[in-house]
Amino acid sequence: MKSQFRTGVIPWWGVCLLLLLTGPVGAEQGRRELKFSFLGQQFDNAQLVPLGRGMLRLIEPRRDGLFFNLPAGHQVSSVGISPRFQLSGDFEITAAYEVPAWKNPGAGYGMGPSMYLRMHDEKESAAMIGRLLRPKNKHVFSTSLSTTVEGKRQYDVKLVDAKQNSGKLKLVRTGSQLKFLISDGSGDEFRELREVELGTADVDLLRLGAQQSDVDTPVQVLWKDLSITAEAFPNHPDSLATGERQHVPTYQAAPQPHSISLIWSLVSGIALVCLLFAVHLIRKRI
Repeated sequence: MKSQFRTGVIPWWGVCLLLLLTGPVGAEQGRRELKFSFLGQQFDNAQLVPLGRGMLRLIEPRRDGLFFNLPAGHQVSSVGISPRFQLSGDFEITAAYEVPAWKNPGAGYGMGPSMYLRMHDEKESAAMIGRLLRPKNKHVFSTSLSTTVEGKRQYDVKLVDAKQNSGKLKLVRTGSQLKFLISDGSGDEFRELREVELGTADVDLLRLGAQQSDVDTPVQVLWKDLSITAEAFPNHPDSLATGERQHVPTYQAAPQPHSISLIWSLVSGIALVCLLFAVHLIRKRI
């Protein structure tokens, strides 16, 4: 009986060894990585889609990457490309960029490559990281977190000096925390800029694009590659049945609630029109 008991139980050191061997593997099995190279005129139409009106005229797949060319006088608020799917759970997004030429903007918050996330939550949370040139030749990395609280859009923006014309942008979420990281130059070493509370909601939109806050200043951005790792990719084209409608990413600015004064103005205006119309009918009968 004693020998049977010993052979039926795994020693404590065996349990520890089993956990060490299977624990990390089990955690990684739930993660999936997608890599997109834009070199050699590559663009994955099955998984990526241009985002923004007239976008097809503003991008060009080239041998050295995906070229964004926004001329002066052609400002579009949502220029970029987006995956045809969403992101769930912990994620890591990395994109390599190069700016072929800078032109100092006369106004606005900056121009250059940027990566934007919009969450599927009640606060309409959104995060952005970008390599921008601001007025007066101020080269910066810009990070922002925006949310809607009590009907008002709030922005938390931080700027860090930048030097090189190429590099990488990275966003990493672990749990509810989001880290902003950058690589300034051709190296692969990343530096963390800040960490914020983002929440655990799905990423409804990921946009890789170019910012042009000054309509009179042209913008040129060259994207080299994009890497996305996440626990799940809801609505990924591979997961849809034949003929099932694909996810269509769209960008809309967070809606601002109408003020009471505006609503009453509209009501008063409609009432006045109705009153004038009634008076007109009465006079016509008389």
